[in-house]
Amino acid sequence: MDSPVIETRHYPDRVLTDSHGFHQLLLGLDGALELESAGRLVHVTRGVLAPVASGDVHHYLAPGDNRVVVLDLPEAWCETLAFEELIVGQARRLPEVLVVQGEGLGGSVPALGNWLGLALAAGGRRLAPPRLKLLELLPAMRGDLARPWRVADMARRCHLAEAVFARQFRALTGQSPHEWLVRERLALARELLRVDDASLTEVAQACGFADSAHFSKSFRQRHGVSPSEWRLAASDSTSPRGQDSTSRVLT
Repeated sequence: MDSPVIETRHYPDRVLTDSHGFHQLLLGLDGALELESAGRLVHVTRGVLAPVASGDVHHYLAPGDNRVVVLDLPEAWCETLAFEELIVGQARRLPEVLVVQGEGLGGSVPALGNWLGLALAAGGRRLAPPRLKLLELLPAMRGDLARPWRVADMARRCHLAEAVFARQFRALTGQSPHEWLVRERLALARELLRVDDASLTEVAQACGFADSAHFSKSFRQRHGVSPSEWRLAASDSTSPRGQDSTSRVLT
């Protein structure tokens, strides 16, 4: 990499791991991104500037809609302009005026250099590592949706009080823990209904619903049709005759 790259990116709702031969700074704009790099965990929300040093293996997960300004910075460029303090230090929260300026950088490298100088001078508030680790919690829940998860169980895993956990979870995902769990269970149910001949009771149990009645009620509330009707439409959509009539219930 010869010169910096400035992009606005949207990260996916799954755990990803990466490493690259250049420094990186992430500026949160909308939503949240959980990032772990060099053993440090940070929630990249609006105004948070988080560093990833060249060569560091890092992991990330975005549990909802998000928008992040990503600055890919050559090592030599950072060294020449003395921006390395931004890379080796902790994540920091920038003043809103700098966030707005960062959002409007476009692709201008001179403007980027000026903005990084302002960010370095501003200092910003250093962030303490969060105790809510979505990189651990969400994969664990997705991997065992049949388990009768309770908010108390989730909070205990994060060493947080229930009320604090629930508040932080909603702030990061845009949903309550219960809403998130139901969404994930219904997503698994759709996959099972599409590819499996299991009964509705078996699907309900595999997805963590109390019984088929509870499953059917939740499914209809979300999709407007019963699981049986959805399964029939999904089956029709994969047959040659049904190719042109799949949009009426599939969501």
